[in-house]
Amino acid sequence: EILYQKVHGPFIGEVEEGNAQTGLISNLFAAPIFRHDSEPTDFLMVLGQLTTSSRVASSGEVLTELGVVLRPLPANIYCVGQTEPRVKVFSPNTNDEKKFINAFVPYQVAKNLQRTEELHGNGLTFESIKDRLFGNTAIPQTQLRLRIKQVANFERKDNGIWSLKSVGEDDFPGVEALG
Repeated sequence: EILYQKVHGPFIGEVEEGNAQTGLISNLFAAPIFRHDSEPTDFLMVLGQLTTSSRVASSGEVLTELGVVLRPLPANIYCVGQTEPRVKVFSPNTNDEKKFINAFVPYQVAKNLQRTEELHGNGLTFESIKDRLFGNTAIPQTQLRLRIKQVANFERKDNGIWSLKSVGEDDFPGVEALG
C-alpha cells in the first residue's frame, strides 16, 4: 500500500515520506514489523509451569511450580510493534454490542437457512440452528428464538422445522438486505 501525504496509514505512528515500513496486516489488526539487531547480551525469557513428579500433594495432586527458561536471540530477528485494531470490538453489555448482536444474529440465521434450503430443500430445527451457529455463545434460548422469528417461520407439521420467510412477508426485506 502506498501512502500519500496527509493520509493516515494503517499504523499508530507516522511513516515519513519516502520511507518504507513492513507490516503484519490482517482483517483484524495491523502492526509494524521492525528488524532488531540483537546484542550478545540479549535473551528471551520464557515463563511456564513445570510439573515435577517428586512434588505431590497429600491429595494426590501433582504440584506445579513456575519455571523460567532463558534462550539466546539470533543475530537478526524481527519484532512486531503495537497492534492497531481494524475491526471494532464492542465492550460487553453495552448498547453498541446489543445493537450489533440484534442485527448480526438474524442475518446469520437467515443466511444459514437460505443455504440449507438451497442444498437440502428444507429448513433447520432450533437445536441445529443453535448448535451450528451459536454453540460457543451465551445467547439465551428465548432471545435466540425472538431473532429467528424475525427471519423464519416455524412449521409444526414438519417436526419443528424453521424455514426462511419470503421477501415481504412480515416486512422481511430478504437475506441480502439484512447484511
